[in-house]
Amino acid sequence: MAILLRIIFSVLAGLLGAHAVAATEQEIDIPLVAKNVPGESHSRLVATEYRPDGPGPFPLAVINHGSPRNARDRANTTGQKYRAQSEALVARGFVVINPVRRGYGKSDGPWAEDYHSCSNPSYYEAGLESAADIAAALDYAKTRPYIDAMHTVLIGKSAGGFGVLALASRHPPGVIGVINFAGGRGSQGPNNVCNEGRLVDAFSRYAATTQVPMLWFYAENDLFFGPALANRMADAYRSKGVDVNYIAVPPYGRDGHAFFDNARNLDAWIGKVDAFLEKIGLRQAMK
Repeated sequence: MAILLRIIFSVLAGLLGAHAVAATEQEIDIPLVAKNVPGESHSRLVATEYRPDGPGPFPLAVINHGSPRNARDRANTTGQKYRAQSEALVARGFVVINPVRRGYGKSDGPWAEDYHSCSNPSYYEAGLESAADIAAALDYAKTRPYIDAMHTVLIGKSAGGFGVLALASRHPPGVIGVINFAGGRGSQGPNNVCNEGRLVDAFSRYAATTQVPMLWFYAENDLFFGPALANRMADAYRSKGVDVNYIAVPPYGRDGHAFFDNARNLDAWIGKVDAFLEKIGLRQAMK
């Protein structure tokens, strides 16, 4: 296992309403066993873990990255992409794991999330492949004595948001809430999604077996998944009785799809996340 330890001092008091905290950041390897026909395959996922001081056990947050439109950009994905967002959660008493899925960054390949044809996309199956990688991070967490994996929140952006929705539909033990930032698949260009109806259908299929509460954020100027489509996807969940709190984020920059990526936007969403964490019993008061 590749281990790189570094102490980060988070100066977040003014931004987050919390005292500065010390977090340990380390690069970790996560084993993934994928079931194939016949047999199985073994892969290594790289990830970055952020841990509060102390023995724990601490509740867990798993943050999951998106997928770029250009396949050549997958190699640039790193576990440090959401460092400031992770530190904000460490300040609230969480261990945070940011896994890099198969075919991205330094993780093993091949890329497993292909939905194949744009006219007849296999979104449902592609999301379950993302879910398998995220589930591997949960399995890893269960082996760490300082992590309380039975109190886990899944967080994802874009394809990572779609992946956490897929995983939540499988009832992984310990997952008690999901936070989705602009989740979806199939964007080919600004306001151009392959077969929107098939994407909404995948959301509906996931929703049919989902039981945990959710918090969703979509920007009003998201050029991947615009408001009309985002509301259709949310309605697919509401129609199945899932507890979804949908937040319409005001326009951000040229493309609101990047809202979560920019650490400067923390104060625009962290309060709503705090309320959600309190609702599901995971709000960690800073002393």
